[in-house]
Amino acid sequence: MNDVLLVEDDLENARLFTRILETASYQVTHATRGMEGLRHARQHKFIAIILDFDLPDIDGSQVGLALRRGIGATPLIALTAHADHLTRSKAKAFGFDAFIAKPCTDQDLIRTVETLVHNASHQATK
Repeated sequence: MNDVLLVEDDLENARLFTRILETASYQVTHATRGMEGLRHARQHKFIAIILDFDLPDIDGSQVGLALRRGIGATPLIALTAHADHLTRSKAKAFGFDAFIAKPCTDQDLIRTVETLVHNASHQATK
Protein backbone atom coordinates (compact mmCIF):
# COMPACT_ATOMS: atom_id res chain seq x y z
CA MET A 1 0.00 0.00 0.00
CA ASN A 2 1.54 3.29 -1.14
CA ASP A 3 -1.51 5.55 -0.98
CA VAL A 4 -0.88 9.21 -0.16
CA LEU A 5 -3.54 11.88 0.33
CA LEU A 6 -2.65 15.31 -1.07
CA VAL A 7 -4.87 18.21 0.03
CA GLU A 8 -3.92 21.16 -2.19
CA ASP A 9 -6.28 23.71 -3.73
CA ASP A 10 -3.85 25.08 -6.33
CA LEU A 11 -4.31 22.75 -9.31
CA GLU A 12 -0.93 23.52 -10.84
CA ASN A 13 0.84 22.67 -7.59
CA ALA A 14 -1.34 19.58 -7.15
CA ARG A 15 -0.39 18.30 -10.62
CA LEU A 16 3.29 18.90 -9.90
CA PHE A 17 3.24 17.19 -6.48
CA THR A 18 1.17 14.31 -7.86
CA ARG A 19 3.66 13.77 -10.68
CA ILE A 20 6.58 13.81 -8.23
CA LEU A 21 4.89 11.32 -5.92
CA GLU A 22 3.70 9.03 -8.71
CA THR A 23 7.22 8.96 -10.18
CA ALA A 24 8.34 7.62 -6.79
CA SER A 25 5.64 4.87 -7.00
CA TYR A 26 3.04 6.44 -4.72
CA GLN A 27 -0.68 6.36 -5.52
CA VAL A 28 -2.09 9.86 -4.96
CA THR A 29 -5.61 10.81 -3.97
CA HIS A 30 -6.08 14.55 -4.45
CA ALA A 31 -8.53 16.78 -2.60
CA THR A 32 -8.90 20.50 -3.29
CA ARG A 33 -10.64 21.40 -0.04
CA GLY A 34 -10.06 20.61 3.61
CA MET A 35 -13.46 19.02 4.21
CA GLU A 36 -12.98 16.81 1.15
CA GLY A 37 -9.60 15.76 2.53
CA LEU A 38 -11.17 14.89 5.88
CA ARG A 39 -13.74 12.69 4.12
CA HIS A 40 -11.06 10.87 2.15
CA ALA A 41 -8.95 10.32 5.28
CA ARG A 42 -11.90 8.85 7.14
CA GLN A 43 -12.85 6.52 4.28
CA HIS A 44 -9.42 5.21 3.28
CA LYS A 45 -6.13 4.26 4.92
CA PHE A 46 -3.22 6.41 3.71
CA ILE A 47 0.46 5.96 4.51
CA ALA A 48 0.89 9.75 4.63
CA ILE A 49 -1.17 12.91 4.29
CA ILE A 50 0.26 16.06 2.71
CA LEU A 51 -1.73 19.15 3.54
CA ASP A 52 -1.59 22.74 2.34
CA PHE A 53 -2.34 25.32 5.03
CA ASP A 54 -4.10 27.83 2.76
CA LEU A 55 -7.30 26.05 1.78
CA PRO A 56 -10.44 27.84 0.60
CA ASP A 57 -12.91 26.27 3.01
CA ILE A 58 -11.01 25.70 6.26
CA ASP A 59 -7.55 26.49 7.59
CA GLY A 60 -5.20 23.60 6.89
CA SER A 61 -3.89 23.58 10.44
CA GLN A 62 -7.45 22.89 11.66
CA VAL A 63 -7.75 20.06 9.15
CA GLY A 64 -4.47 18.67 10.46
CA LEU A 65 -5.70 18.84 14.03
CA ALA A 66 -8.93 17.01 13.12
CA LEU A 67 -6.95 14.42 11.18
CA ARG A 68 -4.51 13.87 14.02
CA ARG A 69 -7.40 13.21 16.38
CA GLY A 70 -9.13 10.89 13.92
CA ILE A 71 -6.34 8.94 12.20
CA GLY A 72 -3.80 8.47 14.93
CA ALA A 73 -0.22 7.96 13.83
CA THR A 74 -0.52 8.48 10.07
CA PRO A 75 2.26 10.92 9.13
CA LEU A 76 1.02 14.47 8.49
CA ILE A 77 3.10 16.80 6.35
CA ALA A 78 2.41 20.53 6.19
CA LEU A 79 3.13 21.95 2.74
CA THR A 80 2.81 25.72 2.61
CA ALA A 81 4.25 28.88 1.13
CA HIS A 82 4.39 30.38 4.63
CA ALA A 83 7.86 29.38 5.80
CA ASP A 84 8.02 31.65 8.83
CA HIS A 85 8.78 30.47 12.36
CA LEU A 86 5.20 31.08 13.56
CA THR A 87 3.71 28.83 10.86
CA ARG A 88 6.28 26.10 11.56
CA SER A 89 5.47 26.30 15.28
CA LYS A 90 1.75 26.17 14.52
CA ALA A 91 2.22 23.06 12.40
CA LYS A 92 4.10 21.32 15.20
CA ALA A 93 1.52 22.35 17.79
CA PHE A 94 -1.31 20.99 15.62
CA GLY A 95 0.31 17.58 15.32
CA PHE A 96 2.15 17.72 12.00
CA ASP A 97 5.17 15.46 11.72
CA ALA A 98 7.00 17.52 9.10
CA PHE A 99 6.96 20.91 7.44
CA ILE A 100 7.87 21.61 3.81
CA ALA A 101 8.01 25.16 2.50
CA LYS A 102 6.85 25.82 -1.06
CA PRO A 103 8.49 25.89 -3.44
CA CYS A 104 10.28 22.65 -2.65
CA THR A 105 12.45 20.28 -4.60
CA ASP A 106 11.32 16.85 -5.76
CA GLN A 107 13.93 15.36 -3.45
CA ASP A 108 12.67 17.28 -0.40
CA LEU A 109 9.13 16.04 -0.93
CA ILE A 110 10.07 12.40 -1.56
CA ARG A 111 12.68 12.28 1.20
CA THR A 112 10.20 13.68 3.74
CA VAL A 113 7.45 11.22 2.78
CA GLU A 114 9.84 8.25 2.73
CA THR A 115 11.41 9.13 6.08
CA LEU A 116 8.08 9.57 7.83
CA VAL A 117 6.57 6.42 6.31
CA HIS A 118 9.66 4.44 7.27
CA ASN A 119 9.57 5.79 10.83
CA ALA A 120 5.84 5.10 11.15
CA SER A 121 6.23 1.51 9.93
CA HIS A 122 9.01 0.92 12.47
CA GLN A 123 6.84 2.32 15.26
CA ALA A 124 3.96 0.06 14.20
CA THR A 125 6.12 -3.07 14.41
CA LYS A 126 7.35 -2.33 17.95
